[in-house]
Amino acid sequence: MTDIHIPKMGMSTVEVEILAVLVAVGDTVAAGDSVVEVEGDKAAFEVEAGVDGTVAEVLVATGQECAVGDVVVRIEGGAGA
Repeated sequence: MTDIHIPKMGMSTVEVEILAVLVAVGDTVAAGDSVVEVEGDKAAFEVEAGVDGTVAEVLVATGQECAVGDVVVRIEGGAGA
């Protein structure tokens, strides 16, 4: 199982808002596919899957506030970065 986290976006960003959840449990993803769209202090960006596999859990919802480092999606199986 691989956890996909909110990455560090800059020196001052510690929280982001989930703008969109782009995957659902059971979806197949490849490394590099976007799984959620977030907005920080200065920019919006997409968080990507780092591995190939199947979405096992989605731990966030649209509109939710998350901290840098929080797990947003868990991916089972596959291989990748």
